Amino acid sequence: MRRIPRLRKALFQAIGATLIWGVSFLAIQLALKSAAPLGVVWMRNALGAAVLYAILRARGGALLPEREDRGRVLLLGAIMAAHMLIQTLSMRFTSTMRAGWIVAFIPALVAAGAHLFLKQRMRAIGWLGIAVATSGVFVLTSTRPAQLARAGVGDALMLASTFTWATYSLLSLKAVQRSGGLRISAAALALSVLPTSATAAALGETWSSAPSVESVFALVFLGVFASGLAMWLFSNALATLGPERAASFQYIQPFVTVAASFAFLSEPFTLQQFLGGPLVLAGVWFVQRGKRGPNAVAASSVGSAARTS
Repeated sequence: MRRIPRLRKALFQAIGATLIWGVSFLAIQLALKSAAPLGVVWMRNALGAAVLYAILRARGGALLPEREDRGRVLLLGAIMAAHMLIQTLSMRFTSTMRAGWIVAFIPALVAAGAHLFLKQRMRAIGWLGIAVATSGVFVLTSTRPAQLARAGVGDALMLASTFTWATYSLLSLKAVQRSGGLRISAAALALSVLPTSATAAALGETWSSAPSVESVFALVFLGVFASGLAMWLFSNALATLGPERAASFQYIQPFVTVAASFAFLSEPFTLQQFLGGPLVLAGVWFVQRGKRGPNAVAASSVGSAARTS
């Protein structure tokens, strides 16, 4: 009887993380008006780690991951730093709408990675879905608006970030099952601060201009919610649902991003987004339909995860 509430809670956690991340591209754009990309990354992740460690301290539990997970967390911290920096750099050149559609490619990459590395089977329709989703990404990035002369660079970086996030999701599964999403998220965020803050200090790349109220509020949102709360929620969902099912909720993210961009930035909705975005979503849907048999990772996670918070 305990599995049903746990599963329902994990579904809400995955949705909550996706909704927060859907708005995060808008916040990155606003933060970059005053902060340098390295500054955005280390400040948001430092704030996110501080929030999560404060929660851990208030709960009275262990602060460090289990011993067998500590080596893996070092790698996760490095991937987190690279992922956040790549994604933040991309937002200097591309639009939030284009970014939102491109990251919808993540579930297809996670499914392919689960097939290759976690031995999850996938039918031919799943591979067809990956091809369709890939074609959608090509359509999205085939042209760039006149006001975004270097959108191709931003799109390429955002596409690269889908690979880093898929890698993080797959590699963190066992760790979040053993140590819990809260401890793993806090540790990965804290470790990601070390190389990014050191590089920012060496290059003098924390702020590009005097901090504005708008940029500071954006950084607070990114730190408390996008890095802290959303990472914790997603990691908990990952431990219970497995990487494929947790990532599949990123279907929702483009719609949140498009709505936020239209409402607050008045970004235009282009023909390429109208054609390419649905192609990506359709391809990811085919990938999910192409999974053969029950999701073994998710099933085992529900039964075996000792701590998911």
